[in-house]
Amino acid sequence: FIGKFYVLAVGVQAHLWWLVGAVVVGSAIGLYYYLRVAVSLYLHAPEQPGRDAPSNWQYSAGGIVVLISALLVLVLGVWPQPLISIVRLAMPLM
Repeated sequence: FIGKFYVLAVGVQAHLWWLVGAVVVGSAIGLYYYLRVAVSLYLHAPEQPGRDAPSNWQYSAGGIVVLISALLVLVLGVWPQPLISIVRLAMPLM
């Protein structure tokens, strides 16, 4: 939102009306699609009743991926130095 606001402000100051129009049209299209999702989530009754997640969700493939991702986020958030070292080694290759 803030990025679009800055683009609109610069476009108006520079009299780039085509840029302002493109941002407004793009935002309107995006708003249309986001509102369709929100309406389908909150205003329509579900076609079939929902099911609770199985009690052993952590043993499925998706559960394992979620657990590994959460563990990586925690470890790299507390101790990011190994990842920083790998990125610095890869920088000359770019």
